[in-house]
Amino acid sequence: MNVNNDNLKFETVATTNFPAEAELIRTVLESGGIEAYVINTNAPTYVGLVESVRVLVESSQAEAARKFLEENLKSQVDDPEYPVN
Repeated sequence: MNVNNDNLKFETVATTNFPAEAELIRTVLESGGIEAYVINTNAPTYVGLVESVRVLVESSQAEAARKFLEENLKSQVDDPEYPVN
């Protein structure tokens, strides 16, 4: 994360066990103009026990990011063409 301002605060808007899923969430956020960062991609995970890969956004954008994810990720899951196992 390359941040020039030490006063910036970040919030976690999503957690997952899977780095690829976190990258998808980051991509969705950035498609909506919200800069996002994925951290802990190399952390050991234990499926079902610990969600350690996190997606962060600047605190001032956290509420908008959560709403954007809720609207956009839900629409993908509800889409009959979206493959869900």
